[in-house]
Amino acid sequence: MLTHHPRVRNPNKLGLRGSALSIVLLTSALLFSVAEAEEKLADRKTLIFAAQMAENGSWREAKFRWEKAQKQAPENSHIANNLAVACEALGLWDEAGEHYQRAIEIEDDNLHIQDNLRRHRIFQERLKRYDEQGLAANDESAGDRARRLSAPAAGKKGKKRGKTGRVTVGLPIPPRLKVEGDESILIISFLDDETRFLDINREMVRYLRSAFKRRTAHEILDIVPPPAVPEQRPEDLLANAEFWKYLHREFGADLIVSGVLGFDREDVSGYADIDTVSQTTGQKIRQTRFVERERFSYYIEIFFMDGATGKPLYQDKLQRSAIIQGSQNDPITTFFELSDTISTEVLSIITTRTRPDSRTIFKH
Repeated sequence: MLTHHPRVRNPNKLGLRGSALSIVLLTSALLFSVAEAEEKLADRKTLIFAAQMAENGSWREAKFRWEKAQKQAPENSHIANNLAVACEALGLWDEAGEHYQRAIEIEDDNLHIQDNLRRHRIFQERLKRYDEQGLAANDESAGDRARRLSAPAAGKKGKKRGKTGRVTVGLPIPPRLKVEGDESILIISFLDDETRFLDINREMVRYLRSAFKRRTAHEILDIVPPPAVPEQRPEDLLANAEFWKYLHREFGADLIVSGVLGFDREDVSGYADIDTVSQTTGQKIRQTRFVERERFSYYIEIFFMDGATGKPLYQDKLQRSAIIQGSQNDPITTFFELSDTISTEVLSIITTRTRPDSRTIFKH
């Protein structure tokens, strides 16, 4: 009679199979760890590259990279902060505010984020005043400066975490007069006070035409000589709708620029305290001497008129002055130097300009 014995597995074989399974599991874990490390390295490289793009001013590229990174890490406050800065640079104010709010919700005690958010809010206040009152959005009031330099975000405390970089952001300021961009512009003569040393009317028309051609996409009508304005008071000239509509019919001008212009030179020579260095002792000596100086004063009230309706669209007043050492200074040189100082203001009436400000971005 045959006796049935239960089959006994070879213990050695069981050990080998167990070892093989362990090796497979270990290998899988290692491969997963390597893949995860490579993914983190790739993310790190993406963030570093995005920061480099931002430092070079390529904000659209930086924003694109940070948006991809945020999908992988939606709870990363550093990425949210960086996206907010990119949106500011691109003029996307609502998006910037949302990203800053998200960043501060995730990490409300990070001083870098607090400082960025405070600066963002101050600039938004300026833009609001700019829209409501026509004040220059690139001018910093004493209150703005005090808030910017004050303790972070309503006195909160925190730490400066993360590897950061400081970047200059050109914050876009919208034009005061919103036009489509394809209008024709006619710059005509100004009401002016005649001077004995310079034809300021001719020089101003020439200067503005050149500046508008170089820095706008509008068609600048080059009518020579520039049409003259009626000898009227400024308020009567503004109300003379038939004159402006005539220029529209005659030259096809959609937008007409004119105004009131003044330029004067005044002798302001006098005694002043002058610091000199003694040739004998090398010490600084203060002496009272007669100094020849001239003050040049520049005034412009500029009108932007709608040619089709003859109605004023925008008007502004600008003044500049400069005191120059010596006498018999060249008035033409000074006139154009002062014109350069107001050109940005004049062009900003119909073009977007930027105000430089600083922000902190996280590099990874």
